[in-house]
This record gives sequence, structure tokens and C-alpha cells, in this order.
Amino acid sequence: MTLTSHDPIPASNLDGAVEDYSRDKVYVLTALFLAAVTVVEILTYAYPDFPIWADNLVIPVLMILMAVKFFTVLYIFMHLKFDKPLLTWVFYAGLVLAVLVYMAVLSTFRIWWPESHG
Repeated sequence: MTLTSHDPIPASNLDGAVEDYSRDKVYVLTALFLAAVTVVEILTYAYPDFPIWADNLVIPVLMILMAVKFFTVLYIFMHLKFDKPLLTWVFYAGLVLAVLVYMAVLSTFRIWWPESHG
């Protein structure tokens, strides 16, 4: 049987995979989704008074968008969806660690309470 670019790749051909995964369509849709999230990130700078991220909400909004993009890239491009559950949890731990470190750094610079700068 010959595989085309639209056929899923069988798990038997992949080292450590537990499920077949698709090819081109998933990657194109993922790229479009990531582009849309990036546009929203850019809009936070272009329109700082937009109600969703106005009044010091821009940092939490950007952190949520960062986590969504991180998860999407991990899940699709790194094929986490098809790997063993242990590997998936290792990468989830990386996401949690990244968010905690980022929040610690922001707290160090007193970004959460800007009125105390000075």
C-alpha cells in the first residue's frame, strides 16, 4: 500500500508512537491557528485600551496566549498527542515551570503593582 500526503502515518512506522498521526492538513490548520493567536498578541500593543486587556490585564492575557501557543506547538509539531503519556507529562511540567519562573521574574520587577514603582 502506497501512502499519499493525505494518509495518516501508521504508528508501526514511528518509534514510540501509540497512535497514527495525520500529515499536511493538521499542520496547515495549526499554522493558521498560531498566526491568529499572534495577531491577537500584536493587537495588545496596537490597541492598548481594548477592554479585554485594558487596566493592567495585558500581562495575564499575553501569558495565557503564550501558554496556548506553547501547548499547541508541543501537542502538534512535537507529536505529543501520539507519544507515551510520560513524555506528555514531562512537557506539561515544562509549561508549568516556565509560567512559574516568568511570574517570579515579573514579581521581582514589581510588575503586578505598578503604583509602587519609583
